[in-house]
Amino acid sequence: MKKVIIIGGGLSGLTIAYNLKKQNVPFLILEAQGNLGGRINTIKGVLNSPMEMGATWFNNSHTHLIQLLEELEIKYFPQHIEGKTIFQTHSFQPPQIFYVPNSEQPSYRIKDGTFAIIEKLISIVGKENIYTGIAVNEIIDKGDHVVLVDSLRNSYMSEVVISTVPPQILIENIQFKPSLPLQLSNLMPKVQTWMSGSIKFAVEYESPFWLENGFSGTIYSQSSIAVEVYDHCNYEANKFSLVGFLSGSAINYSIEQREQQVIKQIETLFGSITPRYISYHEKVWNNQYILSTKSNFLHAHQNNGHQILQFSYMNDKLFFAGTETSSIHPGYLDGAVCSANRVSKIIFEK
Repeated sequence: MKKVIIIGGGLSGLTIAYNLKKQNVPFLILEAQGNLGGRINTIKGVLNSPMEMGATWFNNSHTHLIQLLEELEIKYFPQHIEGKTIFQTHSFQPPQIFYVPNSEQPSYRIKDGTFAIIEKLISIVGKENIYTGIAVNEIIDKGDHVVLVDSLRNSYMSEVVISTVPPQILIENIQFKPSLPLQLSNLMPKVQTWMSGSIKFAVEYESPFWLENGFSGTIYSQSSIAVEVYDHCNYEANKFSLVGFLSGSAINYSIEQREQQVIKQIETLFGSITPRYISYHEKVWNNQYILSTKSNFLHAHQNNGHQILQFSYMNDKLFFAGTETSSIHPGYLDGAVCSANRVSKIIFEK
C-alpha cells in the first residue's frame, strides 16, 4: 500500500510527486490519459518550432512557479510585445495600429516550451511511479485507508489520496463512498475549468516577417476568428510562429475552415508583407478530461480557489489540488504549483 496516491499527471500532480520524492514519501501517480502534462501541451511544427497549445505565460508575481523553475534549472524569457500592435474592432473598418513599448512587468515563456517542466519533473519522480491510461471511477473510504477502483475494476490502496482533477470533471466521473458533503458536491459542478472549450492555434513561418517590419505580432480582434494573436518566436530566435486563441464560435467550423479563416485574417491585417505559411496547428480543449458534459455557463475563474476546496475529506485522507483549487493565482501555472505545495506541506505534517 502506497502512502499517497495522486490522481492526475499534470503540473500539480507531478509537482506534488516531486515534493514527496524529496522527502522520501512513497507515492503513485494515476493518470487517466495516455500522456502526461494535463493542460501543458507543447508541439513542434514542420520546421521544429516549439508552439504552445496549452499553458504558456507567467509573470514576476507568480513566485511559486518561478521558484520551481529555479530548482529545476529551467530557463525562461520575456514575451515579445514591442512594436506595432493591431486592434481590429469592425470587419468593415480598417484596423487601428498602435505602437506598444516593452513592459516594465513582462510576461515570460519557458525556453524549449512549457512541456520542458513536465519532462524534467518526470525524470526526477521516475516513470516507475507513474501509471498512465488509468481512469479512476471510485474512491472508497475504508477507515484506516482508501481504495481506488479504476475503469477495469482494478484496485489501488493508499493512506492518502490527492486529486488534481478539475473539480467539475472530478465530480462527474468519480463516485465517492461515502458521498462527499452536500455543500462540496453542489459546489464542484460550478467550479470553472481553466482552458475548457478554448481553441488555441499556431501558424509557423520561415521568417518573422512581423518583426522584420516593425510589428510586435500582437493582434486583438473583435470581428474575426482569431481574437488574440501573439509573437511566438523561440528562445534562440531561430524558429518563428504566431500563436493565439480563436473565438468561441470557431467550434462551429471544421478545422480546414478555421485554418482558411485564420490565414486570411493574418494576410488581410499584415497585407503584402505576409509570406506563405509553413504549417497550421490547433488544439481544441473539449475532451472528457476538461470539458463538462453539463451545459452550465460559468464565468472565468468562477469558484476557483473556493474555501471548501482547501479542506480535507474522508477523515484527512482525501485532498484536492490543481490550479482551480488554488487561492493564489487560480487558473494559472502558478496556481497549479501553489496548490501542489500547499497539499504537500499538509502531507509532510501528517
